[in-house]
Amino acid sequence: MGVHDHLYDLNQMVDKGGPDIFDYSKLRKIANGLNNISLEDEGKLYEIFKPVLQEKSIIGHTFLKPRGYAGDYRLIDKIYTKEVSQDPEIKKWDIYFHEADSSTAVRNRKTYFINIMDKLTTLLVRPKVLNLGSGPCRDVLEYFQSSFDNKAYFSCIDMDKDALEYASGLCDNYYENINYINKNVFRFTATEKYNLIWSSGLFDYFSDKLFIRLTNKMYQLLEKDGELVIGNFSIGNPGRVEMEVYGKWFLNHRSEEQLVNLALKAGIPGDCICVQKEQTGVNLFLHLSKP
Repeated sequence: MGVHDHLYDLNQMVDKGGPDIFDYSKLRKIANGLNNISLEDEGKLYEIFKPVLQEKSIIGHTFLKPRGYAGDYRLIDKIYTKEVSQDPEIKKWDIYFHEADSSTAVRNRKTYFINIMDKLTTLLVRPKVLNLGSGPCRDVLEYFQSSFDNKAYFSCIDMDKDALEYASGLCDNYYENINYINKNVFRFTATEKYNLIWSSGLFDYFSDKLFIRLTNKMYQLLEKDGELVIGNFSIGNPGRVEMEVYGKWFLNHRSEEQLVNLALKAGIPGDCICVQKEQTGVNLFLHLSKP
């Protein structure tokens, strides 16, 4: 099939009000067929897709980037909560977005984080946690909601002031346990060390050079027996082309081997490095322990 055949199929999908479940595989084929197309055909693509590319749709939010950057706190929280528009032109597209493995992997980050915290709090009465690129902090909220008599203390850092305001409202019941820091992570200067440094979705926006630089910096901020955990989308993400073609959402996908090599270049001892993954295998987690 040629580009114009894929554009025709996409137009049909938009005209009928969005995809049904049996259309999802077809949408992936369309995205693959429209990857790396000419500027002229790209213009046709987004003209066809215009009814969907509204901020109130999840795909439209990714494409328009209303906060000025990809993966902003509102988008991430929409994914976390599986928010679906009731607009009949948008609803099926939102459902399609949330059913993708990549969206499921984002939601799985919360469970992964809570499991780490549960293990940490069996070892320490009041662990200190630094949350890098903390966004909406729904993972922190759900951790507190699932935990009894918890004394963990979080420092949540984000460059977007509105993200921190949103998070503070969301986590208002736990305000005594959370410090919000409006700062670029590269300019952040810590006055203490941490038992856990967590980053669910920040490092896959970085080049290898910046990844290495921040990893080295954060590793120095760990307490003895502390751990730095870095989330990164895997090169095996089956929805990568759909994210890029439909939503213009670009990440630096990496393999397990690449993550290990970056950690080694950051000066982390080899026996302190391991890579794990959430249930779908789409989101990898680089674990760096401090002996």
